[in-house]
Amino acid sequence: MLFGIPAVLVWLLFRPILAPTWGSPLLVLSFFARYWLLPFGLSTATYYVAVGFNGLARGMEYERLVSFMAGSLSVFGLAHTVLSWGDSNRVYALLIPAMLAASAVAYPVLLEEAVKDGMPGAMKYLAIAIACFIVAALGVALFFMRMEWLGAILSALYVAGAAILGVKRLKRDRR
Repeated sequence: MLFGIPAVLVWLLFRPILAPTWGSPLLVLSFFARYWLLPFGLSTATYYVAVGFNGLARGMEYERLVSFMAGSLSVFGLAHTVLSWGDSNRVYALLIPAMLAASAVAYPVLLEEAVKDGMPGAMKYLAIAIACFIVAALGVALFFMRMEWLGAILSALYVAGAAILGVKRLKRDRR
């Protein structure tokens, strides 16, 4: 959790630049950068600085990565809660936290596989992670584009898929 604090401070610096562009297709990109790219990218960078990827490449540090990501992203969640205090929009109160929790469980699976494969094979898993985060951002953005039904379906499918991916990997580790 301690390493999440500097990452959140960087996120807070970039947050005004990444303000949602309402009524524009760029809304998806602003949600992607604001809620997925920066938090997960900064958390990954702080994990690399704090622990390194050597143990993860050998398949021995997965649980530590999940714990680190959960702690780091909980600081982002706290900052998000404080900044959206008083906003009665259910998307900010319920949907984004649920999607971020599912992402926090699924992302370590993709990061572990990327580290195990090394370059250039890691690009495949990083591209999958970025594509998944863009799908999540699209699910959120659709609520503000008057397509709530499609946003609800896409968001529910994303949460279910990400949670299944992460839980399956955690169960495999417990055996």
